[in-house]
Amino acid sequence: MERITCMSLLLTAVVSSSARAPRQYHFVNQKKSWTEAQSYCREKYTDLVTISDIQEQNDIEQAIKSSSDRVWIGLKNTRVGFWSDPAFYTEQYRNWGPSQPGGDGDCVYMNCGNGQNCVNNHKGQWHDVDCSKIMPFICYNASKGFIPGQGEKSWTEAQKYCRERHTDLASVRNQTENEEIQKIIDQNIPSHNQDNQVWIGLHRLWVWSDNSTSTFTHWKHSSDNTRKNCTLIVISDEGRWKDEECSEKHPFVCYDDNLVLVREKKTWTEALRRCRNMDMDLVSVDSEQMQQRVMNVTSSALSDHVWLGLRHSCTVGIWFWVKGQTVCYDQWASDYDIGLDECDQTVRSGAIRTRDNHWISLPETEEINFICTKYM
Repeated sequence: MERITCMSLLLTAVVSSSARAPRQYHFVNQKKSWTEAQSYCREKYTDLVTISDIQEQNDIEQAIKSSSDRVWIGLKNTRVGFWSDPAFYTEQYRNWGPSQPGGDGDCVYMNCGNGQNCVNNHKGQWHDVDCSKIMPFICYNASKGFIPGQGEKSWTEAQKYCRERHTDLASVRNQTENEEIQKIIDQNIPSHNQDNQVWIGLHRLWVWSDNSTSTFTHWKHSSDNTRKNCTLIVISDEGRWKDEECSEKHPFVCYDDNLVLVREKKTWTEALRRCRNMDMDLVSVDSEQMQQRVMNVTSSALSDHVWLGLRHSCTVGIWFWVKGQTVCYDQWASDYDIGLDECDQTVRSGAIRTRDNHWISLPETEEINFICTKYM
C-alpha cells in the first residue's frame, strides 16, 4: 500500500517542535517517609524516580553525588500474588506450603517432594525464595500447554527464556493444573535435583510509584530474610538497592518527564479530552528518539494497544498529529494495513501495538490506554 508522503503543510497552529528534553532527576535533601516523598514528587514534579537500566542508575547516582548515602527511590513491594503472565493476574488459586509465604524472597517455586509418587503424595506445594536461586522451571505455551524449560536458571532468566520461546512462565489456575505440573516435574526434572523444585510464574511484584514495571534490579545481597516494603539506594554500597521500612525518613529523588501513560480505557476522543484537561496533549511521535521513549512508557500498559495523537482526515486524505503536523517519521506495522486509508462511518485514529511497538489504525471508538505529553 502506498504511504502518505511527508509534507510541510500544517493543519492548525503548531506548538513548538523543538527537541524534547530528556527525563530530569531532582535530588531533594529533605528527610521524609516514602509516602511523604511520593506526595512531594507528585506535587512538584512527575513522581518518585524509576530506574529501568544501568544508565539511569548511573544518572541518578550522579544526581545524588555525595549529598546523602541512603536515598528513597520509587520502588515499593506488593504482596506475593502476581503471575508473570498479565493474563493471569487475577487468578486466586494458591497452594502454599506450611508457614508460606515466609518472606524468604520475591519468587515462587513448586516443590514436588522427592520426585517419587509425587501426585499420590499430594505434593506440589509452593514456597517463596530469593529470585537469584538457580533451578529448573516450567513454561506455559498457549498452544501446547505446560512445557519443561531447558536447563536451570534464576527466576528472571527463566521468565525471559519462556517469553522468548513460548508464552510465559507457568501460571497455575486450579488444583488440576497444579497436579499436571507435578507430573511434568516427576517425568522431566533431572535426578540430581533431589527436591524437585521448579520455578513457576508467581512472584512478589515490586512496582514503581508511577505504576511502571521493569526487569532491571540492583539489589544489595543480604542474609536478612525479612522483606520490608520500600526501597533505598545505598551510595556507599556501589549504589545497591536495599529494602527499608516505609516509615523511615530519608532524602529522595524525583523525576520529571514529558510523557505520562494513563492506564484508563478511553476512546480516542475521550483520551484527547482527558489529556487536555490535565494541560497536556496526546503524544506526537515525530522521531526515532520519541518512538523509543514511547516504547519505554507502553511497557506497563494494561491494554494491547495505546492511543497516540494520530488522526486520519478523509477530507484531505492524510494522517496528521494533533499538534498540527503531517506524518513524516512513521512506524506503521507492515502486517497491518487494515483501515490505514479507509473512509467509512468510523473515524480512524493511530495507536501503538504494545507487543512489537508498531503503529496500527483503529476505529476511534476503541477503548484503550493512552499517552499524554506535556506542552513544550
